[in-house]
Amino acid sequence: MPWKVLPMSEVRYAFIYQVETLRRPVAQVCREFGVARNTGYKWLSRFREGAGGEALHDRSRRPHSTPRRTAEELENQVLAVRDQYGWGARKIRALLLQRGVALPSINTVHAVLRRHARLTPATQSSPPPQTFERSAPNELWQLDFKGPLEVARQRVCPLSILDDHSRFLLMVRAAGDLTMNTAWRILWETFAEHGLPEAVLCDNAFSNRGQNDVGLSRFDSWLVRLNIRPVHGRAYHPQTQGKVERLHRTYDDEMLRHVRRDSLEHFNADADRWRRDIYNTLRPHEALGDVPPIARWRPSPRPRPDRFPEVEYPSDSTLRKVSCRGEIFYRNYRILVGKGLAGETVRLEEQAGGWAVYFSHCQVRLLAPENLRRDTVL
Repeated sequence: MPWKVLPMSEVRYAFIYQVETLRRPVAQVCREFGVARNTGYKWLSRFREGAGGEALHDRSRRPHSTPRRTAEELENQVLAVRDQYGWGARKIRALLLQRGVALPSINTVHAVLRRHARLTPATQSSPPPQTFERSAPNELWQLDFKGPLEVARQRVCPLSILDDHSRFLLMVRAAGDLTMNTAWRILWETFAEHGLPEAVLCDNAFSNRGQNDVGLSRFDSWLVRLNIRPVHGRAYHPQTQGKVERLHRTYDDEMLRHVRRDSLEHFNADADRWRRDIYNTLRPHEALGDVPPIARWRPSPRPRPDRFPEVEYPSDSTLRKVSCRGEIFYRNYRILVGKGLAGETVRLEEQAGGWAVYFSHCQVRLLAPENLRRDTVL
């Protein structure tokens, strides 16, 4: 059977009863209750000066004054930024410092948010992930679709295009489908506004990996024609595109509060305004030393052409046109180069390691001599 522990207020009331009602000596009652005399006299004083038994309840240990507490005006500025943008303590402090508002530390801002119940699990600090970063803008762009959102009672998937070095958000555009043609149309508009990068990183949905096909996908072939190197991460490794994946969480935490969802036009207009006026130019980015991405962004020196350039090869090249089935024929060999190159012209080159197949400057396949068999698909 567990012990029954009386509330402290009842113990104090029993002590008072022994002294005040039964008129017993204070020292003797203190010995019986196991308390010091100064504690016993303190209880008596509180009982005689207070409202009877109510004076014996535990009192708050909160100090009567906190001279070092953050000023109310400063707290209101912190809370205003939090309510407007949904940022955590680090970004709030960086923005207020830019505005000339002096704040002692990030911990001070965090304490203000905690005191006013503005913290959520998503804003708690966590160990920084291990990431890679290109050395200059436009060396690599990351591209990916975000999971579906509901806009005007239909499911749409925003396409995000992000510069790897500066974290500059080049484009966010809601699309009604996840096809390569839709992604390319948005990417083509982005090229017109910002120029061409050296490489584009996207997941395997834009490649032929995991399919019964080889060579380049149609999406990759379009990039190659613009002298852009297509890059794909390993299957089931979304961390390869960690920057754009983290950006999509920012959409949920911050962007959606700034966009309307009554129509696709309103959503895209508001998302582009958030991209331009908040994310790129105002929002402090922790990975950039609490400066916005615009501080590290530079436009590409390579403008987008008005139309696709024609693929050119040296005059003495051995050329073959790719069939609709994604194959070419050479010396009685049937060689697969990928359905993404259907209708295109490729170049063959004999090397010490076998035959190499090129589309423009990009090597599509390398066939070893020991694997060559006539009347077979290679």
